Amino acid sequence: MKKFTLLFALALGLGFTASAQQKKPLTVKIQTPGMLCDECKKRVEDYLKYEEGVTKVVGYPRSKYVQVTYFADRTNVENIKTAIANAGYDADDVRANEDSYKKLPKDHKRTEDGGHKKN
Repeated sequence: MKKFTLLFALALGLGFTASAQQKKPLTVKIQTPGMLCDECKKRVEDYLKYEEGVTKVVGYPRSKYVQVTYFADRTNVENIKTAIANAGYDADDVRANEDSYKKLPKDHKRTEDGGHKKN
């Protein structure tokens, strides 16, 4: 019976220690001025799904930003901005990767490059 009580107390202690070590995710809002439609939103959200540490991505094309929830011990804001840039879109102060931007369909490029024209 003493062994059972000791094992139970040990397991309980380890459980509390493990839960105390889990870090809460952080949420950041990143301006994405080129993300102006639902297709652009989907591209950015799908691209960020592969970024390690990112747990949630929600794009807001009308407001031109993306909200990203992530674990700070697995990634950081600069990595997330770089991932958005690698998808072909500007992210705050990080300019879109030129090769990725060139691969975007013409109607999803910056307005000055002939994209996102209003009817």
